[in-house]
Amino acid sequence: MSLSIHQAIAIRSANGPRVVAESVAFLSAWQERALQISAKYGQRPPGVVCPFALMAIDFDTAHMAVVRIADGTSHGDGFVPLRFHFLIVSKTTYDLLGDPFALSDRFPPDWNATGELPTPEWPAEPLPPRKVEDVMALLKAGDMPLLLGATQALLDGGSLLLIEDIPQNEMLRSVWQLLPDRSRAELRMATFAFSGELGFHAWAMPKPSEPWPERTLSADQARDYPEGRYELALQVAAEGGLQAELDRLFARRSSKDVLKLAASMVAFALVVALIGKFLL
Repeated sequence: MSLSIHQAIAIRSANGPRVVAESVAFLSAWQERALQISAKYGQRPPGVVCPFALMAIDFDTAHMAVVRIADGTSHGDGFVPLRFHFLIVSKTTYDLLGDPFALSDRFPPDWNATGELPTPEWPAEPLPPRKVEDVMALLKAGDMPLLLGATQALLDGGSLLLIEDIPQNEMLRSVWQLLPDRSRAELRMATFAFSGELGFHAWAMPKPSEPWPERTLSADQARDYPEGRYELALQVAAEGGLQAELDRLFARRSSKDVLKLAASMVAFALVVALIGKFLL
């Protein structure tokens, strides 16, 4: 069994966004949502370029969108259009995968396509497990205090905003490699955006938001974030070559899962109490 992935391409020109290509089952309501996302991506500041960026956001109540963004070709009027390539997957499928970078890598965009696009498929199986040696190499090669601090802050319910003039693809890819499976499926991100209007948990922008978003850390604040249990256990597992411990950390419940479990237990206790009262 395989899982269908729908796709579309939109171009935002000086006259506004328009859809120029889509797969056969791409719904008309989805077209409107794709245009809305393209508009809410924000206005480009002068002199800023976007060679390639990636974002993962809610598309509707049942679907996620993994969107690639890149500059188009100016037609001599001084306006550089933005191109948006949408991969639309069910939230059930996205929960199984949880890694927008893996989806993007598997299905590279054909920016020149028009008309009807194919409907690619993903096998109904999770991604390969992350290896302890790969996590250690990632920590050694990157900004370890920022990576660990950002990961812990996101798990604690905070957000991360990086002020950069270029997309932060590798930085946020690394953070997503350090997050537990359930948490990275629940968090929304953009490696580059011109506004935070689409509701990201982690994103990069060329200019800071005004006012600065509440409970959102800068890069320096993330580096100085108090050490938490998860990041410490992650570092110990990676440095010690403890694959089983790493697997356990990546499989941990998210805070949302814990709340759902607590709510279910409360509901069950209430049902038992009502039944007991009725029988008495």
